[in-house]
Amino acid sequence: MESRGLAIVSLIFLLHISLPVPSFSAASSSKSSIKRSQKRTVTKTIVKRTVATKIAKKNTDSKNAVAAKKSPYSAAVSRRITANFKNGNAARYSPQDLVRAKVFVHYPLKGGIRKRSGAIRNLVLHSTETGRPADARTIVRSWNNIGPRHPGAQYLVDRDGTIIQTADPAYATIHVNDRTSLGGVKNDNSIGIEIVRTGSQKYTQKQLTSLVALVDYVKDRYGITRVCGHGEIQPSDRTDPVAFDWARFSRSLASIERNQLDSKTAYHQETDRTDG
Repeated sequence: MESRGLAIVSLIFLLHISLPVPSFSAASSSKSSIKRSQKRTVTKTIVKRTVATKIAKKNTDSKNAVAAKKSPYSAAVSRRITANFKNGNAARYSPQDLVRAKVFVHYPLKGGIRKRSGAIRNLVLHSTETGRPADARTIVRSWNNIGPRHPGAQYLVDRDGTIIQTADPAYATIHVNDRTSLGGVKNDNSIGIEIVRTGSQKYTQKQLTSLVALVDYVKDRYGITRVCGHGEIQPSDRTDPVAFDWARFSRSLASIERNQLDSKTAYHQETDRTDG
């Protein structure tokens, strides 16, 4: 009887050591392998999205830069286009034409621009209000250094009257806050003009002259009827253009628009006489 009991115990022992027992380390290793696989999949997805975003940004930046790299116009053509711009008769010229005629200086945004999803209906005036005096090019560089999605307007008017074009108005830039702006003004349906000013600086006469001609051109070129200040459509956190004389600006704009109308009337009268 005792020998039978020992035989049974021995058999149980042999069965125990021969049967596979789940290993904790093997199960843990399997879980770790699954986690590593999932992590690799997520990483690949993020990398693909990042690469796609960079490619889209690079393509947009490239188109913006290439658009203004055509050869400049001759001196005679440039003078004619410049005169038409100053007199309010330049709407037939594209922004690239005005860059080639050196009416605008192209100094591109790098990032912060995208294709529009809506028609252009609004023109928003800003003042730069930098912490210390800075020219237009320095301001554009500071925007570009912020990152891929940074603020910026299509145009800046420098203290000496130079008009900087950072992006063709066919592209939208980030110059208003889409979440807080009023009156339906969004980046996709507006063009921004920054007037260089800070502290106690006053707007110069050259700035006002260039600004009026630029606003008249943009209005006519894109059929814009609404011109407003940044502070008007985003009063919660903006007051610019600061210390801007809207009455003086409106009188100057009305004057160039009258000149434009007189030029068109004179042209039609001359045509009528020639035809007769």
